[in-house]
Amino acid sequence: MIKAVRRVFIAQTTPQAIFTALSDPQSIVEFLPRMKRAELLERDDEQRKARLVTYMGVGGFFGTIRCEGDLTWEENREIHFQVRSPLPVETHWLLTAENDGVAVEAMMGLNLEPMLGPMAAFVPERQVSDLLAGELESALAALDKRMGEIESHQRERAVAL
Repeated sequence: MIKAVRRVFIAQTTPQAIFTALSDPQSIVEFLPRMKRAELLERDDEQRKARLVTYMGVGGFFGTIRCEGDLTWEENREIHFQVRSPLPVETHWLLTAENDGVAVEAMMGLNLEPMLGPMAAFVPERQVSDLLAGELESALAALDKRMGEIESHQRERAVAL
């Protein structure tokens, strides 16, 4: 599996606020550049798991592909999404409260072997890793921006009261 990990510190927010933004199938498309939409198929809050379908724009010959997988979480701490088809993709978010904000670690992994078989050995791992890293960097930047907008809105409301 080819992996990329990126980290960011988002000030003036809480793990709960970030968890809420990342766990909402409607708002997650704002953070992941290639995600066109997400559908929640099943949800079991007691066992903290769900079945989720995402539609990812990959462009070119592939267009938009449907990805179905399992979502698990630990409330306000971590989210893990494991896609099995059309190819194995793993996304993991870890949230840690620090001082006046949250340290966010995002990991994305991609296994090309089921699709390419032995030819996967010839795929330049560094280029794929860089592509995944770019996706994570965009997602983290969008998340940071969104948290800043929420914080600003909350301050405006507090002043108005």
